[in-house]
Amino acid sequence: GLCNLTIEQFRIAYLNEFSRNDTDLFNCLANVSVISLLSISLGSLQALLKDFRWQHLEMINCDFDKFPALKLRSLKKFVFTDNKGASSFTKTELPSLQYLDLKRNHLSFKSCCSHTYFGTTNLKHLDLSFNDVITLGSNFVGLE
Repeated sequence: GLCNLTIEQFRIAYLNEFSRNDTDLFNCLANVSVISLLSISLGSLQALLKDFRWQHLEMINCDFDKFPALKLRSLKKFVFTDNKGASSFTKTELPSLQYLDLKRNHLSFKSCCSHTYFGTTNLKHLDLSFNDVITLGSNFVGLE
């Protein structure tokens, strides 16, 4: 039924398991502006590799097998906080990204942070607080 609705914001909270069959849900939410995933066991999110039109994505207190490799051309704000299982950052392709919050994930970064690392030159806000080892090697080259 969601595929037939016009939705501006969508939030899912406290879902114990997110199966591969449930990834069809994201296809119905391709045109939503704001997506919030809270306290969900997501595992590996291959479904998010598609270029949906999301502008704001929140993943808070979720369980992952690894950091999601996002390729979302319209995403402007990405909040990824208090998550488990994603110990190292995966390069992303987020050319419109302006706001990135990665605090409290126990992430490790090597040679952080440049425009090639985050897949954008538009980044204006970056929060890496309360993570593991972060090595600043490229001094924010190419970032606003």
